Amino acid sequence: MKSKDFTLDKKNKPSNIILTIVFSAISLIYVLPVLVVLMNSFKFNEYVNSTTFELPNAMSFAGFNNYIKGMTFGNYPFFNSVFYSFTITILSTILILLCTSMCAWYLSRVDNFICKVVYYLCVFSMVVPFQMVMFTL
Repeated sequence: MKSKDFTLDKKNKPSNIILTIVFSAISLIYVLPVLVVLMNSFKFNEYVNSTTFELPNAMSFAGFNNYIKGMTFGNYPFFNSVFYSFTITILSTILILLCTSMCAWYLSRVDNFICKVVYYLCVFSMVVPFQMVMFTL
C-alpha cells in the first residue's frame, strides 16, 4: 500500500481560501448599500430617517404601498415610462445598427486616405484599450 502524499492541491491552497474570504467580504460590502435601500423601501418615510439600519417592525412596515405609490403617482404612470424607454431603446438600436452598417460598408469599399484614417482609428480603438491612452494623458 502506497502512502498518500499530503500536499495541498490547487483547490485547497491556503492562499485560495484567503482570497475567497477577502473577495466574499468585498462583495458583501459592495452589495450592502443595495440591501439597505431595499430594506428601507418597505418602511414609512418617517422611519427611514430615524431607523435607517434597522429591519422593518410592525410600526414601520409599509408593505408594498411605497411601490404602488411609485408606479401610480402623478399624471404620468410608471408603465408609460417603461413603454417609452423600451420603444426608445429598440428604435435607437435599429438606427445605430443601420447607420454603422452603412458607414462600415462605405469605409470598406471606398479606397481613399480619409477612409483609411477612419478605419485605422477604429481598429486602433479596438486594439489599444482606452485606459492605456488616458493613463498617459
